[in-house]
Amino acid sequence: MKKSLKNRFKKWNIGDYVRQFSIVTGGVLLTLWLTAKIADSAKQREVRQAMQLVALELRDNLQVIQDYKWMYNDEKRVAYRLKEHDFSLDGLPADTVAYYTRRITGSMGKPYRFLTDALEMFKTTGIASDIADKQIVIDLLRCYNELGAFDNSMNIYYDQRMKAILPEQMGETLWSADTNIDKAFGKMLASKKVRNWLGMIPRAFDSRYFETNEEKLETMIAELEKRYQ
Repeated sequence: MKKSLKNRFKKWNIGDYVRQFSIVTGGVLLTLWLTAKIADSAKQREVRQAMQLVALELRDNLQVIQDYKWMYNDEKRVAYRLKEHDFSLDGLPADTVAYYTRRITGSMGKPYRFLTDALEMFKTTGIASDIADKQIVIDLLRCYNELGAFDNSMNIYYDQRMKAILPEQMGETLWSADTNIDKAFGKMLASKKVRNWLGMIPRAFDSRYFETNEEKLETMIAELEKRYQ
């Protein structure tokens, strides 16, 4: 037995052992490397898909800002026209009166809301940890924070609008079936509170407020779409 083992060691070639060991080790390392590459590729695919969803959500939110801008500018225009007419509807065409009535007495609450579903997914799934450039993460979170600040401004605006208009609506029973809405609106315009609100509308936001928020959002969307197309 000892002689047989001795003969085996005599036949053993250190070069063959090293070569076989290298092949096995290389195979293991290659397998580990490929596994890591596949895992990293899967993570980056998840990051790309998540950021594409965020970009789509921001584009929807951009439309919300544009809708708010249109509503505010239109309401401001109506407020200017009513002030020019000394808050009287006399002599105005019937369709104009009806339009002014809808613009000032309708939509008591805030009409739109921003979407944050993709942001919440981004936060809760840990996607941010797989993004090498942390600056884009910071910029994205700052962008949503600015949307939140914009949303707070809209909350304040529509809350004050409701406080000025709703009591007068209730007092004039504006929505009763037998009430002439245009006449009721004409009586509402005699209210000091309503006139003060109409006078405040043009001063609520400066001319660049909405455009500035649009531009910030457009910049963020363009960056995400360029990186994660």
